Amino acid sequence: MWRRTIPACCPVLIVALLAPLAAYGEERPSPDWSDVSAIFEERCVMCHSVDAGASRGLRLDDYDAALAGSDRGPVLLSGDAARSELMRRLLGESTPRMPFLSRALPDDQIAVIEAWIIAGMPDERGSR
Repeated sequence: MWRRTIPACCPVLIVALLAPLAAYGEERPSPDWSDVSAIFEERCVMCHSVDAGASRGLRLDDYDAALAGSDRGPVLLSGDAARSELMRRLLGESTPRMPFLSRALPDDQIAVIEAWIIAGMPDERGSR
């Protein structure tokens, strides 16, 4: 009598295919300063740091300095990404668009910054 057996790789394949479904609907942790500062370090601090002279007084190389804002006041409004001037500049809704004279940030990096602002701009996961 013929007997059907399951190849050894099938259980692994099934788990690999179903794993993304297990995470579906799970809430990802909000970004924190370490996530956002990595983006700032890559694209912003060449102009907005203490070493660069902090263009317009805005420093993005330090958490407290970023919250303090620029010579014109705060650029980040906790919980309100739409009204935060930093977001408006990144999206090109205010001029000049930032980063200045460079390519725009990718949508996924803008989304991280936006989620961080909406989450209340935590310094570390779950804290402010």
